[in-house]
Amino acid sequence: MKTRIYTALLCILLTALPGCTGKPDGVTPVTPFALERYLGQWHEIARLDHRFERGLTDVTANYSLREDGGVKVINRGFNAEDNAREQAEGKAYFVGDSNTGALKVSFFGPFYGSYNVARLSDDYSMALVIGPSLDYA
Repeated sequence: MKTRIYTALLCILLTALPGCTGKPDGVTPVTPFALERYLGQWHEIARLDHRFERGLTDVTANYSLREDGGVKVINRGFNAEDNAREQAEGKAYFVGDSNTGALKVSFFGPFYGSYNVARLSDDYSMALVIGPSLDYA
């Protein structure tokens, strides 16, 4: 059975497919970007509300290296209505050089969405991530 996260992400990716791996006007991914410093668990402190995360709290994203050189992505959140944790697993790859925080991420086979690290603190403790439009942050 597909979770709410998978179903909603699929809908979003299918409707946004034409421009899904680009970046919005005015957004410049950070450079230099060091993936090894970005890996690990991140805690969401704010977001623009989307169907695939609506109602979820305690949202985290965990990034680790894949054997193929990509990034394994595990997103988790707590659904209070169902009293259960939800999880979605995906994969990400750089769009262009690995010194720039522009990646594409997929939770559904060949469908990729944009993942632009638009701001990043010097110590890699806080990041602002923008998707293919300013509607996703």
